Amino acid sequence: MSKIVDDMLTRPSAIRSMMKFGDERNIRAMGLDPKDVISFGGGWVGHHAPERLREIYAEICNDPAQFHQTGAYPPIPGIPACRGELARMDEVLYGVKATERNVIVGQSSTELTQDLMRAILNCGDDVLLLDPTYVNYYGQLVFTLTNWHLCKDKGHIERLVPDAEVAYVRSFDPASWTFMPNVDKVIGDMEEAFEIHKPGAVLIASPDNPTGQIVPQKFMEAVLELCQKNDAYFVIDFAYKTQTFVDQLPEYFSWSPNEFENLILIYSASKYFRSLGRRLGWVVGPEKIIVGMETMLTYSILSADNMHQMAMAQYLEETIDDGNLKKYFDDINESYKKAARITIDCIDEYIGLRRTEPQGALYVVMEVGEDGEKWAKETLRNTGVIFIPGFGFGESLRNGVRVSYGPLVETTDKITDGLKRVGEYVKGHESG
Repeated sequence: MSKIVDDMLTRPSAIRSMMKFGDERNIRAMGLDPKDVISFGGGWVGHHAPERLREIYAEICNDPAQFHQTGAYPPIPGIPACRGELARMDEVLYGVKATERNVIVGQSSTELTQDLMRAILNCGDDVLLLDPTYVNYYGQLVFTLTNWHLCKDKGHIERLVPDAEVAYVRSFDPASWTFMPNVDKVIGDMEEAFEIHKPGAVLIASPDNPTGQIVPQKFMEAVLELCQKNDAYFVIDFAYKTQTFVDQLPEYFSWSPNEFENLILIYSASKYFRSLGRRLGWVVGPEKIIVGMETMLTYSILSADNMHQMAMAQYLEETIDDGNLKKYFDDINESYKKAARITIDCIDEYIGLRRTEPQGALYVVMEVGEDGEKWAKETLRNTGVIFIPGFGFGESLRNGVRVSYGPLVETTDKITDGLKRVGEYVKGHESG
């Protein structure tokens, strides 16, 4: 096994922890019946895909000529119609000024993030993230930033220490259990991080995973300006762009790479259309970045799935103009807003622990007053309810857990049942 993989296996991983928690063998080993387990661990959506999208897939499969076409290689950057419709969707819904030439389609946002970082970073370029942030970023960046050297005296290639660093700027205050209570302080910390690390890129998700917060406009403007002054790229992950609960969206939701040449946006069909298993993602960026990404895709995935692109292009072409796309997103968004409200109301009523107020995405982070991993294990053992420890997302959440209502959006009675069970256990544990 390679040294880098071997090294990564020794590091704590929230994703591996999550999978282990939910493994049926682990559940049974605890003396629990998997059918009785309620999970707040999944970082995925539970709503149904658009019915019209399902029908389009069926039509493609039932048409011999179209089905035959799905087996052909699509263009490496994506089918022109799909790229164009994805750009048009963002313009109609959010005012983002982009065209087909600003879009590249990939296998998923996970793959695209990896290939994007390889395309924009040079040897030695650090990357800045927030603490906390999406757990997968760290591993993706470690694999991207680690440099391999030919050792002439040994005649083989071996990994030396990484030439670049993944550095964090704390955005969450554990003392008040709030996200950016002092925006100016976090901006100051980001400025200091730029001086120390001179990063090649800053990567931020909004709405955020795991806190469910929308990053403030003032902070994003400051980061954009820092990137412009320091010749760095500002990458915004908009995986949850369609899931927001605030009355007024921040202005940066409409920012375009055609306005800011160092701005790059990452998107995923997983959360938008419940296409978690129908893998499809896209990047919106300056044309030179899209051309560079095309080179990267040539050597990684070659091209994204043809059927998914064909179906997506047709679906968007039909539904953007007739208003059904916006209606679909509005309806789905309302269901997540309702699930979020049920979640925090149940935490308040049954458990009584501090938690964030969701502004979007699928998550609440809850303070548990001790190491989150230990608490999650004991809670699962005694209640059959799964939470994800906060440590994997950042040191600021060491004494917390992530609570995901995403998978339960269409079965909200399970939210109430699960959190009520936990409340009874916590209060019984405290009194005991």
